[in-house]
Amino acid sequence: MNTLPPGLGPGPRSGSSSPPAEQPLWKAGPGCHTPSVRTPTCPLNCPPFACPPVYPALTRLCPVVCLTSLLLPASLQLSASCPSVCLSLAASLYPVNHLGVHLGVVWSIQPHSCLCICLSAGLSAHLPPSPHPRGCRAMAPGRGTTFGLVLLGLGLALAIIVPAVVLSRHHAPCGPQAFAHAAVAADSKVCSDIGRAILQQQGSPVDAAIAALVCTGVVNPQSMGLGGGVIFTVYNASTGQVEVINARETVPARSVPGLLDQCEQALPLGTGAQWAGVPGELRGYAEAHRRHGRLPWARLFEPTIALLRGDHRVPLVLSQFLSQRFLRPFLAASSLKKLFFNGTEPLQHQDPLPWPALAATLETVAREGAEAFYSGQLGRTLLEDIAREGSQLTMQDLASFQPEVVAALAMPLGDYTLYSPPPPAGGAILSLILNVLKGFNFSAESVAGPEGNVTLYHHLVETFKFAGGLRWRLWDPRSHPDVQNASRDLLGEALAQHIRQQIDARGDHPLSRYSLAGAWGHGTGTAHVSVLGADGSAVAATSTINTPFGAMVYSPRTGILLNNELLDLCWRRRPGAQGTPPPVPGERPPSSMVPSILVNTAQGSKLVIGGAGGELIISAVVQVIVNKLWLGLDLGAAVAAPILHVNDKGQVEFEPHFPEEVKRGLERRGQKQAWRLFFLNVVQAVFQDGACVQAASDPRKQGEAAGY
Repeated sequence: MNTLPPGLGPGPRSGSSSPPAEQPLWKAGPGCHTPSVRTPTCPLNCPPFACPPVYPALTRLCPVVCLTSLLLPASLQLSASCPSVCLSLAASLYPVNHLGVHLGVVWSIQPHSCLCICLSAGLSAHLPPSPHPRGCRAMAPGRGTTFGLVLLGLGLALAIIVPAVVLSRHHAPCGPQAFAHAAVAADSKVCSDIGRAILQQQGSPVDAAIAALVCTGVVNPQSMGLGGGVIFTVYNASTGQVEVINARETVPARSVPGLLDQCEQALPLGTGAQWAGVPGELRGYAEAHRRHGRLPWARLFEPTIALLRGDHRVPLVLSQFLSQRFLRPFLAASSLKKLFFNGTEPLQHQDPLPWPALAATLETVAREGAEAFYSGQLGRTLLEDIAREGSQLTMQDLASFQPEVVAALAMPLGDYTLYSPPPPAGGAILSLILNVLKGFNFSAESVAGPEGNVTLYHHLVETFKFAGGLRWRLWDPRSHPDVQNASRDLLGEALAQHIRQQIDARGDHPLSRYSLAGAWGHGTGTAHVSVLGADGSAVAATSTINTPFGAMVYSPRTGILLNNELLDLCWRRRPGAQGTPPPVPGERPPSSMVPSILVNTAQGSKLVIGGAGGELIISAVVQVIVNKLWLGLDLGAAVAAPILHVNDKGQVEFEPHFPEEVKRGLERRGQKQAWRLFFLNVVQAVFQDGACVQAASDPRKQGEAAGY
């Protein structure tokens, strides 16, 4: 005889000859708490201490609202900002043998959070207890139990198959290299991975960009570092606002007398401390983090500090620069020799590269903030080191440096709006070129044949020539009031229409037609990072020390390489003018840097883009935008496609592997060709198309993007 707990009555006797009386769904004896209404409802509505149902098995399809903890692999996650599929397999917490399988829709409470609200519908099966739980009648397994188990199995199979189908349909249009939430495109895999890790720790896109840039200064020190400057273009998805933080280097209060008279002798590298501007990199990071950061400042430096404190070795791209025949003798004669040479030979790929001074500097900055550099002992140590090589920089120069925060230039470009940095950065020239080209309505269909492709590139070359004649207007408007309206004029439709009318089928016009005024720079340095966050916010950040290895001046006690940004003042020349005006203290030199973000609000699309390569930056970025948005190329193909560039003499320079039929077609139209020693154009881009996120780091620099 089973002993029942107090308050629960016995069930009908087994083997009774009389039919059982109609029973309520839930049977309770004296003292048992019985709600006034009991209906066959979802198991989650069952009371925790009620007896099991009379029926041996019951399978229901019912809606469920549940709070569940869900952790999906990154490959299965759809989007933090849109519903995802969830699979819930639940067991009851009360004395009922119950299993539930639910297929539903999830809205994350917080992006990337494992905690989510699951609205689901599914199959729930009540199975008879065995052995019989204390307090409930015995129920022998029967056909109902088998039927319930079969349905439960079918439900489980459906719950596994349907999400797989939904997920495969979701990812199919995105391509194998697409991500569901966010991405970082830096010029090396390790730095892209660091940026992604910051995003996955709930960091903002600005946090990720800073961490990736700090890393890039170690992995590609020939391109950027703490001794240089940076420009951020930041898109805030919650407000739709776009701002630019320009922390490029500035002219110090004291510069070498007659410095710009030395331009011709200094080219193309500009080595020596006399060419150094006031570094702005760290104050740029600090301002960007203050305005848009989310994680603690120190955390952004930790991955790179760990990289340096570990078994850091010479990356492939750095080794190629160190061994380059043109650069090698300059490096061997500079203070960088003690860092990058082993005796008389440059370090090779995978050689150990101990850099304890830079690791200690990053630890100090992480702990004390950027002011350790601009007003603390770190800055004083740097200045003492570089003064031995002729630097004119002072602590007052460092203390007075301030980033400039301005609204981004905005230009309609079809369904997109192009946001880019104003002068002295190159956004106005980038906007002008694309504004002219959009009037010709190029598309994949219009360039389908060989002649169509030639027509596209002919118009591109001619537009580059006209834009080259206007680059002198990229002077710093704070220091030169006569160029205050440069952005307004360069973005105006009147100028774009005028240039379109000047372009015909020939490319052999005299240079005076384009107002080309001579050289505008041969820099091949710089690095770029593009970041798209899960909430749709984005950052394009370009950093530089100017030419490869900057001024080739090294501070051994801080581990910092110094920029040679004042060399860019050599390109400030008006058409027809003799020489260049003298530098103005606090002036930022003109730049080709164009960290840009293109936004299509109606379609939920964005292109976050920027490049490296000195004068090649604008040419390369324009062609990637044309390839992607107008010709419909996959992002990776758009970035990897060979480019052309127009030099200061109006001659066309072709990157290796540029299509020969296009080169011949341009020659037939009168375009003059020239050979170029280096094509070091590098573009990083992230493209969001609805729920799909594509990212491409330029293979020219062994780049690899990362995302999740």
